[in-house]
Amino acid sequence: MFFILRIFTLPNIFSYIQWLAKITACVGLFLAILSWVFTKYQLLLYYPVAVNVLFFAVFCYSLTQPQTIIEKFARIRHSELSRKAIQYTRKVTLCWCVFFVLNGSIALLTCLLDNISYWTIYNGLISYILIAILMGGEWLIRQKHQN
Repeated sequence: MFFILRIFTLPNIFSYIQWLAKITACVGLFLAILSWVFTKYQLLLYYPVAVNVLFFAVFCYSLTQPQTIIEKFARIRHSELSRKAIQYTRKVTLCWCVFFVLNGSIALLTCLLDNISYWTIYNGLISYILIAILMGGEWLIRQKHQN
C-alpha cells in the first residue's frame, strides 16, 4: 500500500528526480507483489539492493552525459559553474557510483545471509549513517574549496 501511495502522491519535483522516485516505488510494489504471490517475505528484502542498482545506473549513466546528475543539482543553486566546479561534480558523481556499488553489495549480502537482524541493522540504520557521512563529508569538502 505504501508504494502505491508513493507513486501517486509524489509532489511535482524536478522531473529527473520524480521519475526516479516513481521507478523505485514501482520496484518496491513489484517486490511486494512477488513476496505476496510466492508467500516469501524475503523477496521484499531485496528492495534496498534494487534501489542501489537503480541509483548506480542513473548516476553512472549521467557520467556519459554533458551534465552529471550532481551538476544538475548544483545548478539549481548556482546556474553558472566554473570548469573546476564541473570537474568537481563529476568526481562527486563517481564517488556516489562507488558508494552505490558497495552499499548495494552489502545490502545483497544481508539478504543472502538470511538473517533479519543483520538485514535490519544494516539496511535500516548503518546504510543511512553511511549516506549521511558521505553527504556531510562532501559538504565539508565543498565548503573548504569554495572559500
